[in-house]
Amino acid sequence: MENQYDVNDVQQQEINIQDYLNVLYHGRWVMLASFILVLLATAVYTFTAKPVYQASSKILVEKQGSMEQALFESKYLNSQSTDIANQIEVLRSRTLAERVVLALEASPYRDSLAIFQPNDNGEYMVLRQQVNWILYNMAIAPVPETDIIRVTFSAGSAFEAAFICNTISEAYQNLNREFNLKEFRELRRFLEFQLKKKSEELRQSEEALRAYQENEKLVSIDSRTNELISQLGQTQGALEATMVEMEGAQEQKKNLEKQLEEKREQMPVEVTQVSSPLLNELQQEYARLVNEKVKYEALIAQDQAIDPTEYQNELQGQSMRIRAVQRRLEEEAQRIATTSMVSNPLEVVQILITNILNAETQIKGYTAKVSALRDVVDSYERELEQLPGQGLELARLRRQLEVDQTTYLLLNQKREETRIVEAGQKEVVRSIDAAIEPQEPISPKKRLNLMLGAVLGLALGIGLAFLREFFDDSIKNPEVLEQMGFNILSVIPQIDSEDPTKLAATPQKNGSVNGLLPEEGTVQARLVTHLDPKSPISEAYRTLRTNIQFQKLQHNQNALMVTSSTPKEGKSTTISNLAITMAQMGSRTLIVDTDLRRPVIHSIFNLKKDKGVTNFLMGKLTFDEVLKPTVVDNLSIITSGPLPPNPSELLSSPEMNEFIRLAREKFDVVLFDSPPIIAVTDAAILSTKVDGLIMVVKAHQTEKNAVKRAKTLLDNVKANIVGCLLNGVNVERTYGSYYYQYYQYYSYYGHDLKRRSKKTKTVNG
Repeated sequence: MENQYDVNDVQQQEINIQDYLNVLYHGRWVMLASFILVLLATAVYTFTAKPVYQASSKILVEKQGSMEQALFESKYLNSQSTDIANQIEVLRSRTLAERVVLALEASPYRDSLAIFQPNDNGEYMVLRQQVNWILYNMAIAPVPETDIIRVTFSAGSAFEAAFICNTISEAYQNLNREFNLKEFRELRRFLEFQLKKKSEELRQSEEALRAYQENEKLVSIDSRTNELISQLGQTQGALEATMVEMEGAQEQKKNLEKQLEEKREQMPVEVTQVSSPLLNELQQEYARLVNEKVKYEALIAQDQAIDPTEYQNELQGQSMRIRAVQRRLEEEAQRIATTSMVSNPLEVVQILITNILNAETQIKGYTAKVSALRDVVDSYERELEQLPGQGLELARLRRQLEVDQTTYLLLNQKREETRIVEAGQKEVVRSIDAAIEPQEPISPKKRLNLMLGAVLGLALGIGLAFLREFFDDSIKNPEVLEQMGFNILSVIPQIDSEDPTKLAATPQKNGSVNGLLPEEGTVQARLVTHLDPKSPISEAYRTLRTNIQFQKLQHNQNALMVTSSTPKEGKSTTISNLAITMAQMGSRTLIVDTDLRRPVIHSIFNLKKDKGVTNFLMGKLTFDEVLKPTVVDNLSIITSGPLPPNPSELLSSPEMNEFIRLAREKFDVVLFDSPPIIAVTDAAILSTKVDGLIMVVKAHQTEKNAVKRAKTLLDNVKANIVGCLLNGVNVERTYGSYYYQYYQYYSYYGHDLKRRSKKTKTVNG
């Protein structure tokens, strides 16, 4: 059915969530330490950092309309629209920063500004360092969809931030004003120079005419000559005026070409600054694909055994991917090109080129006009040359005077027009909002920093917890052992030497505890099945005993070996408690300490290790002579005896086979404690002589590779692995609620029995 849930999927999801929670619970101290350290570091930085204040002003950059006629009905200045991008670059320029430094130097607040104060070493900043300081603390940004630029400055005090920000705005306005009036001033100076020159020529013409008339006593000429002189003077004046206009157009063209050259030098920088995150990503992807293709082609050239068809298909696929990235690059570049990031710089260049072409057209027109006027002047002069000598000279003088007067009046008129236009030049930069002193610093933001520090500390702690879990290759749960192919016999909880279960032991009259002396602390901690048979740990060992009994072992296969992959995994404790549980069931049980390198069974049961297995194998003692009883009924122990120099040879000897035969005949269960498998070959040798093998794995300690290696060594000698035991498990840390409730259930059960037993004794008393 569609609405039916998959129980296995739900259980798997719950297990995964529980695993994550267990990781967090296990790493809680790492998370707490990370949280406290990061939060503490953030707090120290936040409360010790110097405050930073930020003030901002707004500047309106207006676009100019059609330019006023500056000279001879032609547009002298280029009709460039205000380019926000260019104005931003002007604000970021070193030239403006130098002007700001000089303005601050001359201000009455100079001594209170940090830019003029010494550093910790008593050194003052030089001009270049001061300029860099201004540029570093200044931020320029356009207001979207407007012609307004926001100027922001950061400083150590509110007054300093506002004062320097306003100084930057004022310096920018002055610089812009100078740029706008520069060409008008150059034009005015040119006209004044020409006017002064023409004034001197006019004076000389007047003096020459007066002197000639006085000397020759010739005052007037006929009307036809007067008319010819007047026409020649007007034409000559028009010719000189046209030549002045042509010179002005040529000067204008030079200025425009100079501006165009400057813009062309800036254009590569401006265009390279135009970018976007997607464009950068596509460029990197394109470079990567091209690199892979080149490497692939080089590899194919070296290996001739590759199928050509496969090579062509792969090469075609790479080429298609490269072309796809190229198309996306073209689309992104086209999108950027149509935005304001590139349109303004290109628009300025286009306007400059258009104005240069217009100036060239005017120059060509002026050239043609000058040529035509010269032809007319030449014709008038030829007609005047036909006059008598005195009349011709007088006509020439009057003609020169007429020309100088006409040219002088024209230049004077144009100079006045230029002054009027210069005086009425419109300001394109205006301050909208002046910077005011901020009330609070922008940095450090204490509340935000502490919140970010807390979040970062917690996130770092969680990351470290999962990172530690990721690099932890130890066995954590029995499911991992099952995946390796082991049969899980039991899961033994961790035995704590300070666990309250020790209280279950009943003191005897002689001061012993269940037959063991009080100083035997190790015994009390390890022999939990003897001291506290009702504890959950004892129940886990009884589960181990039951699972071993139900294994498919033949009737006479009663010799089992307990080992581990590495040292200190709890195999001796495991074999001791397993033997006690079997003895409590009534089976005659024998523990044989065959760890002939580092034996510990004798210390667990407070016995001496002399007269043990090695004495029997060397033929010095009989089996019954090395047998030792214990305080536990039905449980005997044979210790290791003196440590031999050749343990492996003794365990592989025929005497060892005889020892195992006798042990099987005399006892129902024989348990051998052996060295770790990986460390020495003793365990592998002994595993071939016994009926089965139980491997102990320590939770959160034994690594997976060690268990795999141990299994491989045992498989090589065809050892009979009965099962695996996961030892030392922290039920709260590893298994979550189910195993924890299981543990609590048996704890409550044992405690309830003791409570009822105590109550019964009280009533009976």
